[in-house]
This record gives sequence, structure tokens and C-alpha cells, in this order.
Amino acid sequence: MRTRLLTAVALPALAAVVAASAIIAGGTGASAAQLLRGWNNIAYFGESAPPAQALAPLTGEYTAVYRWDPATQSYQLYAPGVPGFVNTLSTINPGDAIWIHYTGNGREFNTGAPPTGSAPGGAGKISIAASTFVPASDLAVYEKGFNQLYPLTTDPASHRYFAPVHLPHGATITAMTAAFEGSGDTVKIRLDYTPLANGDTPGQVFKLAEVLSSAGPSPQTVSAYPHQVDNGANVYFVVVDLTGGPASKLRGITISYTY
Repeated sequence: MRTRLLTAVALPALAAVVAASAIIAGGTGASAAQLLRGWNNIAYFGESAPPAQALAPLTGEYTAVYRWDPATQSYQLYAPGVPGFVNTLSTINPGDAIWIHYTGNGREFNTGAPPTGSAPGGAGKISIAASTFVPASDLAVYEKGFNQLYPLTTDPASHRYFAPVHLPHGATITAMTAAFEGSGDTVKIRLDYTPLANGDTPGQVFKLAEVLSSAGPSPQTVSAYPHQVDNGANVYFVVVDLTGGPASKLRGITISYTY
């Protein structure tokens, strides 16, 4: 398997596949993220604030915070104690999905409470870099960089790739936007969920949204089935099929939701 080396900026995204991430708890009160030592991906629902203020309860217990900026296709960074010009993340906003490199031994962090009521209290987005995807087959031959993934052959083993999705508990998924290269039906991108107990039973995998290269140009936005996220009962992931060899490329994906 050939892969391109990633710089430190891309490592938090890649860690989604190989490291434990935060668990977002539901309920009508504040959400609590269970932080584990290492990289954690959490949804923030507190007030808009500079990172040092938003994460004040964790002072001295983290070394870096990243947030993906889909507009620039790059990560924004805040690292305590580094020169100011290094930090590009100035504000953390409600609904942001952020990566925290936690150095403690494990604790809960109050991430704030999504507004309650009959109407949605706000909206949020999470982004998924192409570098977070892993192949379904160990025999896949592919190339990937910061935010690009493509198979090097048209062999079936190199067609399918997966990435986990970490959505706020109780949020309602509304849309998915995907950027890609490909013609005809060579690119298919699905947002799916399945019950926690399911393994490989296809009948227990449910589609929430699908982007098809045959349906229009990139970037493409599609409406999602109005599903309310239940992290206590389901797991969520994106499945990508790239069947056109090097000519079919995945770029970034954004999932929109309300809460």
C-alpha cells in the first residue's frame, strides 16, 4: 500500500481512525465529553470564546487544539504557550467540532448544553478530511495526502473506504456536502448509521445521505434524511466508493445539523 506522509497539521484527522475519541452524552442538561489521554474529537456547545477561555477548565491539561476550516481546506491551531503568530484558531463557536490533545489521565469536560425546546436552537457543521479514510480491504492500493484520497488502480479491492463520523448526541442531520473529482458513476459517497450491535449485516446499515458524481459537479450538496443522532444506540460513518482509478478522487466532506 502506498500512502503519502502527512505533516503534524493532518495528524489529528488521521487519529480519528486509530485512536479513541470522546463520547458525547445526551440529556437536557450540559453535555459531557469523556476525555482520554491523547487526541479527542468533541462537539463544543459553550459560548463563543477564545480557546484559552473556552477550555479554561482544562488549563495545563492539553497541548493543542485543532479545528478544520472547510473554506481554506486547512486546520486552524491553538497551542498554549507558543508564539502568537503560530496560533491560527482565535475563537471556538457553539457547534464546532474540535480536536484536543489531552495530556491528563482522563476526565469529563463540560462542553456546554445544546438549547432545548420544540424548535432547533442552532446549527452546526462537522468536516471530514479525506485523509481520515481507511480502505475496506487490506489489499487496496491508494494514495492520500492532506485532503485527497484516490485509488491507484481500478481493482475492486481498491474501491471502498470508510471514515467514522462523530456527531453531537441529539442533533438532527440536515445535509451533506462533498468535494470530489470524477465523472459518470465513479464516485459514490454515503453517510450511514448502524446499531451498535451490528457487525457486517448489510440489512442493518441505513443510508442518511448520498452524493453521486453522476448527479452533478463537485462540490455537491444533498439533503439528508431528518435523523436525530443517538450515540447510545448507533454508530455513524461515511462510506466512499471510488471506481475510476486515479481519476476518481475524494476531497473534503461537511455534514450539517441542527440542535
